[in-house]
Amino acid sequence: MSEPDKATNRLRTALEDAARDESGHQARHEFTERLARALREGGRELWIAGALIGSDRAGGESRFDFGSDATVGLATVLQIAGELLSGSLLLFREDNRYAGAALVRQLVEVEYLAWAFAEDEEEARNWMRSTKEERQRLWKPGHIRERADGRFRGVDYGEHCGKGGHPSPEGIYLLPDHSAPEASASFWLCDMAIHGHSVWKYALSASRQLDHDDTLLAVDRNHDLECTARRWRDKDPFVELCRRLNRPVGPLEATLKQLRKEREGK
Repeated sequence: MSEPDKATNRLRTALEDAARDESGHQARHEFTERLARALREGGRELWIAGALIGSDRAGGESRFDFGSDATVGLATVLQIAGELLSGSLLLFREDNRYAGAALVRQLVEVEYLAWAFAEDEEEARNWMRSTKEERQRLWKPGHIRERADGRFRGVDYGEHCGKGGHPSPEGIYLLPDHSAPEASASFWLCDMAIHGHSVWKYALSASRQLDHDDTLLAVDRNHDLECTARRWRDKDPFVELCRRLNRPVGPLEATLKQLRKEREGK
């Protein structure tokens, strides 16, 4: 067996072992469940605050009659993320990997928005007030990646689109009666947790600009996110695999890239 084949087999074995690791499984599920609840609760609390508090309504600036369009914009993104995490958790538990992966791809787009809102509170306000045409022109994933100056990689988003976003032969291993170590529900759940946690951290940053960081920090403490996130990172072998593959943002691109690289002997 060639060295590239041996390396590929080692990676596949590591992925299979990670999927069977019970402590990692428990930590992964505990964190994602808490995170989904926190996103939902944080979104709800911010929506109430944004609807009632702020100068937009009094100044006649909000066509929705909100106190703060920016706060409601951030709240909306949090609620969307919470629904995506909750829905994908249910799908992965039923081993409906293809549908779950489609929701993870949407979560990546939400992560982009959360980053933009964290960079500038005006972004949340502008997004909330935007027309469909303006969103097509300014808020597509590619547009946000350009503004992010390399923070998000198009190839990572492309991997998500190919596997679960658009009908493509790339997603075959996520379908029933097909399998691959990199297509396990556990692997995708870890990827979802990484992107979902990123949404939460960007939202915390954005909330500080809107003077609502106390609201989200209280939710964070209520769900013990810091502690459960640390336990997940320490116990989930997929996270360690991600670190070893030098891809801290998400395991999907790193793992697939490494498998291709080793198959080709490069």
